[in-house]
Amino acid sequence: MHKHRRVYVGGCLLALALTGCGARTGLRVDLDAEAPDLPDTFDAPDVPDVPDVPDVPDVPDVPDVPDVPPPDVCVTRRYLLAAQPAEALFLLDRSPSMNQFLEGTTRRRQALVTALRGALPAFASSIAMGSMHFPSGSLSCDVRLPLAVPLGVGTAATVVARYDADGVTSGTPTTAALDLARDLLLARPGSNVSRSIVLATDGAPGCNAALNPATCVCSDATAPVCTARNCLDDVRSIAAITRARDADIAVYVIGIDDPAQPALIDVLNRMAVAGGRPRPEAPGRPRYYSVRRASELTEALDTVRRSLSACVLRYGGPGADAARIAVVVGGLDRPRDPSRTNGWDWNNDERTELALYGDACAAAGPDVPTSAEVRCDAVAPP
Repeated sequence: MHKHRRVYVGGCLLALALTGCGARTGLRVDLDAEAPDLPDTFDAPDVPDVPDVPDVPDVPDVPDVPDVPPPDVCVTRRYLLAAQPAEALFLLDRSPSMNQFLEGTTRRRQALVTALRGALPAFASSIAMGSMHFPSGSLSCDVRLPLAVPLGVGTAATVVARYDADGVTSGTPTTAALDLARDLLLARPGSNVSRSIVLATDGAPGCNAALNPATCVCSDATAPVCTARNCLDDVRSIAAITRARDADIAVYVIGIDDPAQPALIDVLNRMAVAGGRPRPEAPGRPRYYSVRRASELTEALDTVRRSLSACVLRYGGPGADAARIAVVVGGLDRPRDPSRTNGWDWNNDERTELALYGDACAAAGPDVPTSAEVRCDAVAPP
């Protein structure tokens, strides 16, 4: 570094000396002479543009890895169906026609007593029973409280004895009896209880003072003159049954019928259907429980007994699975039947209770396993 400096300084002194020498030797130096133009500095060539570096292509996003679907495993879930606690209020006809003969020498009222005595004890300890007689007192078309037998467990013998002790009286106030029975059952305490009315009658509903005896259908074919008390009160009675059914109170109809009065048979059929517990539909068979002989009445009451004690069942599974339920009674699948003829159907909007009908009900019983199976394939309409 220092050597370079000394050479540079020495060079400068030498140049100055030479300038001084020229002046002393007479060499003319033209100070005014223009200095020759120095050539223009050549333009440096433009540095070529650096080509644009292409953008690095976007790296595509790594596609989302789909969730691995769980294996399609379907397991049937089974829920045992428990019989609902049940209450049954018997409405027993005391109209004069109950004193007529069925067949042979047995009167209708006595046949009913015999059948009740044979059928009711079988479920006396499992169903709370009570009874109302209509008319209730000695007056025609009278229905009033108290009940003949208050609702309670173990009352079967009392129901029979009280009806047997009561005689017959005039009038058939079916509509009033049905409405009073419905109101009494609705006022009962307790939830998740199956409540039913069992209507046993041999005659047509009457006791409607608003009907015109000159134009109405007379329910008493033997009466010399039809009165408002004897006018067929079918419209009001069926409406009363419908009101009970709309309140989730089923009505069973036991008809001690007379083949000679087809108009009354038609009314009994319509009553049974409106009550929601008709007999399975079949050619030549009525929808109500027809009893023209004592043995048939016993059979009818036994069917009602089984329906009350074994055919109204509590479902404790999730309601969301309602459309995938198969009901199994005694090892056999029973189809859902919204017509409530032969199979099963929901008994309430919450789908916590179902009822069996027809053969499905006949197959049920205290010792028969009954379950609701929630399966993978839809087996019932929603």
